[in-house]
Amino acid sequence: MKIVQYIKGSYLEFKDNVTWPTFSKLQQDTIIVAIATVLLAIFLYAVDSIFASLLNVIYSAF
Repeated sequence: MKIVQYIKGSYLEFKDNVTWPTFSKLQQDTIIVAIATVLLAIFLYAVDSIFASLLNVIYSAF
């Protein structure tokens, strides 16, 4: 019956000890993550483009 005790303990942990964010805080955090994701994608695109151009220059030399 360890599984039943585990499930009961997990339920009590979620019910009594977890602090859930408010909806407005959740929206704010989601926007921050979305902006960070877009900025990271732009940065990675730029780095990839620079390396691709650099490799094209190197390969065209040979």
